[in-house]
Amino acid sequence: MKKFVITLLFLSVLSVQLKAQKEEILFNVGDEAVAKSEFLNSYQKNNQLSTATENDLRDYLSLYINYKLKVKEGKELKMDTASSFQREFQSYRKQSAQQYLVDKNVNARLVEEAKERQKSYIRTSHLMVACAPDATPKDTLAAYNTIMNIRNKIVNNEISFADAAVRYSEDHSAQDAVNPNTHKKMYGNKGDLGYCTVFQLVYPFENAMYNTPIGSISMPVRSQFGYHIIYVVDKIPALKTIEVAQIFFADSLAAYGKMSENVKTNILQTQTQLKILPFDSVARIFSEDQYSKNKGGRMEPFTVNRRPGDFVKTAVNLTLGQISEPVATTMGWHILQLIAFTPDELSKEEADYFVKGKIAKDSRSHLSKNSLVNRLKKEYQYQETGKNAAIKFLDKNLPEEFFTNNMYDINALKGVKKLKQVVNIDNKPVDASGFIVYLSRFRGVNLQELTRKQFLEERFNAFVDDIIINYENTQLETKFPEFKNLMDEYISGMILYDLNTNKVWEKAMLDSTGLVNFYESIKTEYPTATSGEFQPLEEIKSVVITRYQDYLEKLWIADLNKKYPVKIQEEVFKSILKK
Repeated sequence: MKKFVITLLFLSVLSVQLKAQKEEILFNVGDEAVAKSEFLNSYQKNNQLSTATENDLRDYLSLYINYKLKVKEGKELKMDTASSFQREFQSYRKQSAQQYLVDKNVNARLVEEAKERQKSYIRTSHLMVACAPDATPKDTLAAYNTIMNIRNKIVNNEISFADAAVRYSEDHSAQDAVNPNTHKKMYGNKGDLGYCTVFQLVYPFENAMYNTPIGSISMPVRSQFGYHIIYVVDKIPALKTIEVAQIFFADSLAAYGKMSENVKTNILQTQTQLKILPFDSVARIFSEDQYSKNKGGRMEPFTVNRRPGDFVKTAVNLTLGQISEPVATTMGWHILQLIAFTPDELSKEEADYFVKGKIAKDSRSHLSKNSLVNRLKKEYQYQETGKNAAIKFLDKNLPEEFFTNNMYDINALKGVKKLKQVVNIDNKPVDASGFIVYLSRFRGVNLQELTRKQFLEERFNAFVDDIIINYENTQLETKFPEFKNLMDEYISGMILYDLNTNKVWEKAMLDSTGLVNFYESIKTEYPTATSGEFQPLEEIKSVVITRYQDYLEKLWIADLNKKYPVKIQEEVFKSILKK
């Protein structure tokens, strides 16, 4: 697989170079030519070429050259061939390829996966950088780099996830807003999506949600909306409904985790009364929720995904009849008593029916396996050249032991190695040994009502489906430019992140001696109110680290320019100015 990926990357670079030879070359980075059109496509992502000045274009050209230098360095260092790099890339490729490859095996896996996932609810927070499904490669890479930089800040404890969501997320539910109709303030969720389960979120998001450990932040996840990073907060068993009673106090400060003085007084008084009176009696006296107070605070049963995360977490951690400490939502403060909960338990038959129905309508199954295989058979000029002979031989000679012993070695069957090719796909023969290996999966199988020949016929058809789908998988980069571009962008994004981490971000954080020396060189820019004194490093450390990172990057870029000389074609650049 690694050789395949390396070859693919080489062909990708060669293809770009050959294409660039037919276009106007704007600049070269070492032996790599970059076309004018590539630069313009990148520039026009967020800029208007018609209003651009020469300084605007020069500045952007400088940034674009730096990007090309870093990717060039990463590939020269063979970072993309490292085993850890390849594991992450292949995982991403496998996930991304699913929308192009759908078959029975995939569907079966998806059913079992969904059945397992529906046993639990996951609480997540997310941050999104928007990126359209049909975005250009450079737009996609820019969005990826943006969200990776944000993730790095969070991981390095420069900012909390909630604060980052408020500041950076392009899912605007994270931020406070004003209702245009009522002109009332709507509090943002700070990225908190509460508790969700299978089929409630887009599939790539769902995958990351279930595969990221609790307390961890996922790597960027691509959906039709853009790139997401996901913080997995909690996991609970699936519940059909929860029923609680509440004593509620409205408080605008609760949205920020604070409590007003009058609410604090009311809550203390309420808690005192709860020591001597039943919960329902106290709710009728003190609760400010007009809908539930007359029912002793009793609320309608609700599903887990219909209430804020902290509210749900508090409720599910109570024992029956237990009363909680106050919990905040955007509306105010709630004191809860757990009345009942109903586990979400389905029989195997109900689970199968529910999941298969959902998958049939879900984006993860947007292609029909049968139609895909039939189309690919025509496209790849599929021919059956030895099927009948192979099945006839196996039907006659396969011993009963094969169907009763899952340790039987079918390769030991006398005469099996004399079988010849069975099919031809895209002018590539597939010999019977592949079918024999495939059959080995079914040792010890119960034929039930099938004849041996029917079993072999069914397995042969499934084998053909597999090899066609697998062959199609090897052709995705060739057949689908958008898939190839996405893979190339992901590789470039991984290289950029790893290089920036090693050369700039981590170095600035870990090089204490270098940081102190750098501080000494700039401390005169940070005087205190006392004449002749300067602000200590510890007081302005975050600022100094940021400046030190910029300094290290400039040194690094200077070295890369020496290593990979950059030559700008000024005449081509001037042609851009004429626009």
